[in-house]
Order: sequence, then C-alpha cells, then structure tokens
Amino acid sequence: MSKVCWIDLATWIALAAHHERKWIQEINKGCDHNERLPTSVADLNADHGNLELNVVKLTYVQRCVKVSLLLLNRLTRDGTCEDADVETCYTDGNSVKPEDISLRNMVVEILCPVDHGNADQDYVDIEICREGCTVCGVQLEMNQMQSILDSSNSVEFVQPMKNMLLTKRSFVKSRHQYLRQIGLLLYRLFSRGGASRDSILTRDDQNAFFTNDAYVVSITKNEDNISSASKLMRMMSLDEFQKPLLDARVPVSVCRLVMDLIHSGKYDEETSFQTFTDVLNELQDIISGRPHVLFYSPETPTLGSTCEGRIDFGNIVYGREVETNRILELAALQHELLKNRLILISGNGGEGKTFMIEGIRNHLVTACGWVHVGVKFDRSMHNSPLSAISSAFETFIATLLSKSGQEPYVNAITMSLQLFLSPCMTVLLCDLIPSLRRLFPALMQRVISDDNLSSLTEEHFVEHNHFDEILSDPESSRNRLHYSIRRLVHAISSLGRPLLLVFDDLQWAGRASLDLLTSLMIEWDAVHFEENAPIARVLFVGLYRSDEVDQDHILSTRYFPIFNSTGTVEVHSIQLQAITKEACNSMISCALRLPVRLTRSLADIVHAKALGNVFYVKMFIESLAINKTLWYSLSDKRWMWNLESVRATPIAKNVAQLMKRNLQTLPETTLSALKLLSCFGSQADEPTLSLLTDHVNIINALVVAIDRNIVEKQGEVYKFAHDILEQSAYDMMSPQEQSTSHLLIGSELLDNALESHCSHVRPLTFVAIDQINRAKMLGNSQLLYSVRYATLNLKAAESSMSVSDFAAALSYAQHGISFLSGHLWRGSTYKLTLRLYETASNACFTSSQGEKMRGFLDEIFEHAQSLRDKLHSYLLLIETLGALGKDCQAIDSAFALLAELGETLPRDVSPSSIYNEVSLTKNALSRFSDDDIKNAPRVTDWNISARMRVIASVIPCLFNLQPQYIPLLACRIVNLSIQHGFCSDSAFGLFAYANPLVNSDINEAYRWGKLSISLHETFETKDKHPRLKCQVYGFLAFFCEPLQAVVDVIRRNYADCLLAGDAYYGCISIIFFTRFSMMCGHNLSDLEKACKIFATQMTSLNQPELCLTYVGICEVITSLSGSPTAPFSLMPGLNIATDEEHMERLLSEGKSAPLQVGYFNYLFIDFWFTRYDEAALWAEKYRSRGQRRFLDVYHSFYEGLTAFQLARKSADETHWIDMGKCAIVSFQKWVDHSKWNFENKLLLLKAELKFLEGLKDDAIEIYQASIKSAKDHRFVHEEGLAFEMLGSLHTHYGDEKQAKLQLSSARKCYEKWGALAIIALRTPAEDGRSR
Repeated sequence: MSKVCWIDLATWIALAAHHERKWIQEINKGCDHNERLPTSVADLNADHGNLELNVVKLTYVQRCVKVSLLLLNRLTRDGTCEDADVETCYTDGNSVKPEDISLRNMVVEILCPVDHGNADQDYVDIEICREGCTVCGVQLEMNQMQSILDSSNSVEFVQPMKNMLLTKRSFVKSRHQYLRQIGLLLYRLFSRGGASRDSILTRDDQNAFFTNDAYVVSITKNEDNISSASKLMRMMSLDEFQKPLLDARVPVSVCRLVMDLIHSGKYDEETSFQTFTDVLNELQDIISGRPHVLFYSPETPTLGSTCEGRIDFGNIVYGREVETNRILELAALQHELLKNRLILISGNGGEGKTFMIEGIRNHLVTACGWVHVGVKFDRSMHNSPLSAISSAFETFIATLLSKSGQEPYVNAITMSLQLFLSPCMTVLLCDLIPSLRRLFPALMQRVISDDNLSSLTEEHFVEHNHFDEILSDPESSRNRLHYSIRRLVHAISSLGRPLLLVFDDLQWAGRASLDLLTSLMIEWDAVHFEENAPIARVLFVGLYRSDEVDQDHILSTRYFPIFNSTGTVEVHSIQLQAITKEACNSMISCALRLPVRLTRSLADIVHAKALGNVFYVKMFIESLAINKTLWYSLSDKRWMWNLESVRATPIAKNVAQLMKRNLQTLPETTLSALKLLSCFGSQADEPTLSLLTDHVNIINALVVAIDRNIVEKQGEVYKFAHDILEQSAYDMMSPQEQSTSHLLIGSELLDNALESHCSHVRPLTFVAIDQINRAKMLGNSQLLYSVRYATLNLKAAESSMSVSDFAAALSYAQHGISFLSGHLWRGSTYKLTLRLYETASNACFTSSQGEKMRGFLDEIFEHAQSLRDKLHSYLLLIETLGALGKDCQAIDSAFALLAELGETLPRDVSPSSIYNEVSLTKNALSRFSDDDIKNAPRVTDWNISARMRVIASVIPCLFNLQPQYIPLLACRIVNLSIQHGFCSDSAFGLFAYANPLVNSDINEAYRWGKLSISLHETFETKDKHPRLKCQVYGFLAFFCEPLQAVVDVIRRNYADCLLAGDAYYGCISIIFFTRFSMMCGHNLSDLEKACKIFATQMTSLNQPELCLTYVGICEVITSLSGSPTAPFSLMPGLNIATDEEHMERLLSEGKSAPLQVGYFNYLFIDFWFTRYDEAALWAEKYRSRGQRRFLDVYHSFYEGLTAFQLARKSADETHWIDMGKCAIVSFQKWVDHSKWNFENKLLLLKAELKFLEGLKDDAIEIYQASIKSAKDHRFVHEEGLAFEMLGSLHTHYGDEKQAKLQLSSARKCYEKWGALAIIALRTPAEDGRSR
C-alpha cells in the first residue's frame, strides 16, 4: 500500500532523468510501453525528430513544470514574499535567504509504492545507479517510478527549515538574488541537474555527479549554489548555456523564462520578473493557459521565400470573453423559447465581430451538435438575386451531401420539403439553391430550363403572350419564395440539431435580403393552440458596423423597429468596443509566441496607435514585420523589436490607408491580381477566374497574397481576409482603370462562358452583366448603346423578380433602359423597352416606391402603341390604389379601363336593375349542370379575358365603398363566361354571384360557392386558388359546415396563401381565422398569443388597412381576457393610434364594410360586459347593409339577446320582444342548414323569450337543451352564457341555491374560455364571494 513520504528535489530530478533514460531504452528495443502521452502530442513539430522521443522528452518537461509550480506556490503562500508585511516576525528567528533555495533544501511529497522500512519515517532514500532504482533493496519497476513521479503533490523546505518564511523586506532587499537563485534551480531541474541527454548518472551517500562533455557540476548538501552559478556563467556563453535545455526539448518559452530569471537585474528592467508570483503566473500560462502557443508550438514562425517573417495570430478570440459567454448562454437556453431569438452584434469595422462569432460557431457545431449557415453581404456587387443568402445555403447543402453518414438527416430534410412544398415551389427553391436538385431527382427530370441567358439577343427576343404570365403578381412571387425558404430553414433545424443562422455585414444587405430575414424570424406558417412545445430551433445572429448605420439607415428606420416590436422575436443587442491593453497584449503575445511579460511594452504602443481596433492591431504588427521594425532572430529564437523604432513608425489615419501601404509592398503581379479580384467584390471562385484570358498568371500571383494573409482560399473560392482589404485594393485603381477592368471581366466572362458550356452559365451571366453595368456607371465610352446588354439586363431583372430581389430587379431594369438611350420605343427595340418599363414598374410596386413607379407607368401610357400593351400597367395602377386605401380612384380607373375594353357599366344602379341582372343570370345558369360548368369551353378572346380580369380586380374596392355594384359585376363575369368561354376569373364571378344568394337561398348559394372552387381547380393557374377558397369559406361555408371545421380549413388556407404569395388574402385568412376561433370559444389567452404573432406578420406583409381591421379583433380578445396589452402596440408604424380615430376616418371616407366590423366589435364587448343600452345602439348602427356575412349571423344573435334583456326593464317591451323574435325567425331558417352551428343559439333565444313570457318550466327546459347543444357542439362560451342566463331565471324566482349552482357552472365555462374579465365582473366564486 502506497504511503505519503518525501524525497529531496535532487533525488526527484535523478529519478525523473533515470525514468526518461529507461523509457528511451525501451523505445529503442521496440517495446510498447503504455505511458501517458501529452494532451497535444499531435501538435508536436515533425522536424523535432522521432515522435516517440519527443513524447518522452516533453513528458519530463511537463513533470518539471508541475514541480516548479509546486515550488513557487510554496514560496508565495500566505505570509511569504510580496504578500507579507514588511515587519513580519521571523519564525524560529530565521528567514529564507537566497542560498537556502537549493535542490538539497527542497523536498517533494510523493506516494511510495513499496515498503521503505520504518513506518514513522517521513523521508525515503532512493538509490539510483546505472542499472536501476531501489528503495530499501527493492528494485523499482517502470510503472512504479512513473507512479512516484506522477504523485508529486507539494514541495516544501527540509524539516529544519520548514517553518522559515520569506518576508517582503528580505525579498525587496535582495530581489534579484532570489530570482537568480530560482532561475538556477529551475535550470538544473529542466536540464536534468545540469547533465546532457547522454550523461551517466551516479550517486553515493555523499555526492551526486552530473556529467557532460564540457563540464562537471558537483552538487552537495553543503555547496554554495551561488558560486556554482557564477562558475557556470563564466564557463559558458548564453547560447551554450541554453543548449542543454534546447537539446532536452524544453520549449523556447520555458528556456526564456529560466534565462531571464538567471539574468535578473542585468538587462531590461521592464521585462524582468518582479516577484515569484510573476514567475508562477507565466509558468501557468505556458503549461495550462496557452499551451498550444507557448508549450507545444514550433520554435520558429512559418518562413518562406515569398513571405519571410509571417506572423500568425491564430484563431483565439481575445478581449471578447464577456460577449462570447453571453452569446453561449443565450444559445444554451434556445430550446426553452417559444419564440425566435435574434442577437444583434454591432461595432466599428475591424472590431472583431466576425472573428468572435466564428469562434462561437465552432464551439456550437463541434461541442453542442448545432448546424450553421453563414451569410456574408458584400458592399460591392450583388451578382445574382439574393446571391449572398442562396450561396450560404448552397454551401451548407453541398457540404452536407458530400459527408458520409448524413443520409438520415438528408432524408428528413427531403421529406419535410416534400410535405410542405408543391412541385412548383420545390423547383423554385432548387433554382435558387442548385444542390437541392440532388434531393429530388425524379422531379428534376421533368423540369426543362434554359440556363443560357447570355444567348438572348434582340433577334432571339420572344414576346410573352400568355395573359396570366404578363400579369403575374411580383408580391406573390416574393411571398412564395419567403415561404419556401422558411420551410427549408424549418427542415434543416430541429430540437436536437438547432441552427445558427448568421447574417454578417447587415449594413450592406439589400432590402430583398432584409425582407427575407424578417420573414424568417417573425412569420410562423401555422399556429397550434394546444401545443406548447418549444418551437424556436433557430438562433439568428446579425452583425453590422455601427459606424455605418446611422439613424437614417434603413436598418434603423425600418427593420430594427420591426425586430424589437414583434411578439415572435426576442432581441438582444451587443455592442463591441475597443479591446483593452491587456487583451491587446495577449493577442500580440500569442502572435509572437512570447509571454505577455515580454510583449507588454510593445503592446502598449501598438494599442495606443491602433486605438484598440483588433484588425488595425493585426495589420500594424504585420506592417512592422514587413518594414523589418519587427524581426525574428534565429540566434535568440524569438521575435525582436526596437521600441523607439516602433514609436517612430507613422500610423495611417485609417485602416484603409494602412492597408494600401501594406499592399504596395507586394510584387506588381500580385497587386494586379488583387485589383482584379476586388472587381468581383469580396470573393471569386476558381471556375469563374479560369474563364479570364490571363487566369493562370492571376491564380499563381494570388499565392503570395495567401501567404501574406491578405486572401484566403476556401475550396475553390478566393476570398479577401477582410472587406477592408478588398476595398483598399479596389481604391488603388483610378476610375478609368476600374471601368476598364469591369468591362474586360464582363466581356470575357460572357464570351468564354458560352464557349465552355459550363454548368453554372446562368449565375455567371449575372456576374458578367454586373461587371458591364459597373463599367457603364463609371463612364465607359464603349457602352453607350447595346441591345444585347439591355436584353441581358431584362432577363436578369426578371430572374430577380422571380426570387423577390426587387431592388436588384429595378437596378437591372434601369440599366437595361440606359443601354437603349436614344433608341427607346423605336421599331426593333419597342417590345424590349416595354418589358423593361413593365419590370421596373413591378419592382417599384412591390418595394413601395410609388412615385418612381408612377414615372415608369406614365412612360408606358404615353408611348405604348395599344391598349393591350398598356393593360398590365393599368392593372398595376388599380392594385396600387387599392392597396393604398384609395378605393375611389381605383374604382374610377377600373371603370374607365372597362369602358376602353368595351364593357360599359352604369354609374348608378337601382335594386330593380340588379334584380333583373341577377334573374337573367340565374336563368342562364339554370341550363348548366355542375359538370357542364367545370367542363365548359375556355375563353380565347383576349379582350373578354381582360374584361373579366379587370372586373375581378376591382370587386374588393367595391366591397368597401359601393357593395351594391358587386352583384352586377358578378353577373357580368358569369354572362361573359357563358357567352365566350370560362377562365380562372370566372370562378371569382361565380362566387360573387353566389354570395348575395344567402339572403334568399342558402343551399343555392352554398352550391355555387363550392362549384366556384371546383371550377378554379380545373385551370392550370393555381396562384389565386387560396384567395377563392378564403372567400368561399369566409362568407358562405359556415352556413352549412361546422364552424370548427371551417376554422381548420381557413388555418390551412392561410399557409396556402403564403405558399401562393398572396399577402392580401393571407391577411384576410388571418382575420377570418381569429374571428371564427373566438366565436368557437377557443381559449382567449391562446388567441392573444396568436394575435401577437399574426399582428407582426401582417405588419411585415405591408397591409395597413387590414392591420387596422385586425387591431379591432385583438381589442375584443384582450378586453374579454383582461389582458393589459394595448392592441395598437402590436402593430407599430400604423398612422392611427386609437380605435376611435380609426372609426372617425372610416366614417369620413364612407367605408361601410370596415365600419360595420367596428360596430360589431363594440356590440360584442358591450354585450358581454352587460352594457345592454350601448350594445343596442351599436346593433342598430350595424343594420345598415343588406349583405349576409358571418358577422350578420352573430349580430342577429347578440342583438336578439340584448333585446330580450332590455325588454325586461324597458317601457317599450313590445319593440324589444319583436326584435328578439326577428332573431329567432332568422335562426329558425339557418338551423335547417347547420344544426351544429345554430341550434344552441336558437334554443337560447327561445329560452329567453319563454322567460319573458313567464313560462318558467318551458324556459328551464329550453335553457338546459341549449346548454347541452352548446356542449355537444363545442361552443364553451355560449354554454357558459346559457348557464348564466338560467341562473338569472332562478334568481328571478328566488331559488338562490339553483342560481348559485348555475352561475358556478357558468364560471367554469368562462375559465375554460379564458374570459378572466368576465369572471371578475359577473360570476361569483363557489363560496359565494365575488372574484
């Protein structure tokens, strides 16, 4: 059994040296000795020789460092050294003198594995000879020697000196002597007692001799160690003195420490050790703080003929520990969120934002199982639509597919995309991210596409004749794209594999990219009220330069307010400041592989010059090396510098100037290659560069830039190490040189890409046309007129529109127009000009640039040769006016356009004219069966199709202002379809025809509504199918289908609207879904959560009028639930702050439909809060329109109940009873079509009437029937209402027990409903106390 005992330090060294020698002997014999290896053996430099020998030597050094730390801990423990008081009394009358610190005076605590005799003996005598080691005659095995050495636990003075202290007074007085003595002791420790590797160790009872070829040092218990040090110093030069350490594989950092201790007081006082604690801290930094830099590192920097003296700053992040820990903490809590989390990291350029997040990314990916997608925006070029985002996902998917063992993950992604995306949407996503095509081989085989955009010239220009294609909605394209990428993000991420999605340099992101980022963060594609599982599987991180984002930047004015106000995103902001002097010193210490003690003075100067900017520090240090102010000394095996020269080195005014100064030191060929590379932006791939004529020389020249850390090569991509370097290289060219370079690159890419037939011609076309456009912007005289370049810009603009990059689309369209300057609207360029102006108008419309759009439209209206050529622009104008709430102007424009198309409409319509039109249409339709309608001939006349399109586009505006026109226009569409053939707009005409029929024939209305959906499904154009479905289920289906089923259909239709890109009807679906859910009795607290989510989404979809309507529904929900949430706070940015202000505006504009919605909201709230007089007032105001809608049904219900309540206390009882009976008549008609939806309401109305008539028993029976029906059909709030009214009946008749019982049941229903405000106001607790 092992026992704690002590051996002197000289014996410990001899034992460690003997163990090392025996280990080497076993290696030479080929033995497999199971010795513990250093933790970073893989980092050992191969040039050091045999790896196993290195392991042996470094194991010895590691043990010596451990013992050194134990020794220094003993000298710096409580009451010693610099921490002791000057007047500390000496224990036993003695203090530690410098000469007391010697090998023979220090003992090491070990565990002895063999019995060494006297059990009370604390010291063990180990005999060491050439043959082996023995303890009391017992031969020690290798594993026993290893056990002794590894068990070293503390170092102490020998027994007579154990209680001696080193006082501060003594240390200050003889500091250098103490430090030199420690240096000598450590020298002997690391050099095996002063012996070389080949020494023969002998020992007897009196002396221990360590021998090498040059000298012999005798160590005895009584020898003067200071004298020995002096003899040694006289005999050897500095290099000779270090040689035994270096030969023993002692790291240079440790050698430097030992030498500086031995020479304490003889050289630079600034870099000298001041205390033993300084020595202790430096040793700890070497062995455990930064071992890869100071212990296992190579002895010399990377040197080469092209980059002598290269400095490597490594991948450690300095000075950002607080920020890094905060981000990691947020990431660790990500799975607990029910919302997404966005971390915004800001700081000036060069502060290390990207470097910090790369370190965090590496940790999350390697240690926590995360996946990562990194998006990097470029200030210079956008190349192709959403290129930064698509490139990031392309890299992720391509890398994933190249790895083995990822098949389950890939299959899960594929299945998720197949489940949620249509084939058309899948193809769109694959066009944006080509590697996804490998996930859908069968689908891709069916896809035929033209990748050769550059082959299109004027003679190849093809007119688009398909009407739907001309009138495709760019807003729908954007929403479809956003939906598809959201589904991709959802497929990539999971609870077990969270996604870190980083957007770097947000200040340069275009609006299309920022809109997509917003959509990814704040839009949920489905809301499940009964699921509370965490859904936040994505951590969004945005990096931006605070010195480039002022209060007028689009991030500050538009996007940051959205991020901070949404209920679906938790935003955290982190501001990076300049790093501290200490962090700067640590960074420079790491780069130069020197202890911080030696670099502190240099770091102070550099920090002051660089203002603590991380990138500036790196560039300034590298400039010092380039200018030889900082150099590597092979003799000293370390970096050297002259502080005065560093102080005198001029500092550039900004980083860019410093970069230019550094770049000018490069060879001319390398500098030229960098200038050309900068024309591409921050990066370019090798296949693209290979299409340039001089590509071989360019790629060869970039090797030097890679060696100098100016360019990084990642796979086939050449990338500037920092965008400041890219900008500096670009700015070194004059505008004329820039223009010439851009034109050369663009022309060669277009020509050579066609010849190479490479697979990525289409993206290359964007790169090429961007280069040519840049050349033209810089005033290149060769680019005044070109049909080819105008056509290429048109195709690039249309491709940008298809992926919702509207800013890029507008830019390409404007460039295309500029290439036709002086030749616009002329013969051969007419169609090309028209398409360019139409595309520019669409881009302006979807990016809310109304004034600019009107300018493009006016050009079309002035120069287009036919109404057919103007039609798209007219429709765009009508839709724009409607979206802006200018319904009157939209209606006037539509009626004028219809007149030009030959469809005249009366400005005033009478009920009789509408009746006649509806009767004629009904007779015409009576000849057709459902199958006849679905299989009817298709329209072929362009003019007829155009009329139906215009009529369908203006109906939403008429609904708000002139609803009497809707039946007339609906009949026009139906009759045009019967006479000339059906189109997709015919389905909307059938619905508009069916909607008013609910007043007379619900079954017929329901039939035509459902048939309109079936008809629309027969057409290939499916984009507007969710729009039609929204209308049919929002206005008709609830009359015949269970309301809960209708809610489910509308919820799913909301996702379909997003999939189709229909923002307007997506918002309408949200309104229907929320209203219907509330009327189903869904929990109000869950509905409020949904309101916060949906409010944010509607804001992002830019539908202000619908947002105002939705705020009213949110106010109803928060009022009943007792929530303190202010509804208008859910939608910041609205130009109206209160509901009253909104109603006043609607009144002034005469918009009756939204006014009715507001009146119903007031009726609903006042009824539930028992304000029956006010409720009756709002009910009266509501009854001004003849339409039958969902709210009309509930208006009748609550108006009837209100009337019965008022009849009990009003003198005009008959009036109120008659009003209630009218409600009963309506529900008796409706209940025949849906017992599920209307039975409990009819029964409750009847029960109230019986109560008024004094028929108590009949009333009780009907109340109970209403309660049962409400429960069976899952209307919990109406079940509670019936309980409450039954309780009121019992109270009226004096039965308090039954009244309390019924009210208690009502309270339970209201609790389930979540109506806390109603509970607090109206229902007592079961113990009779009011809640």
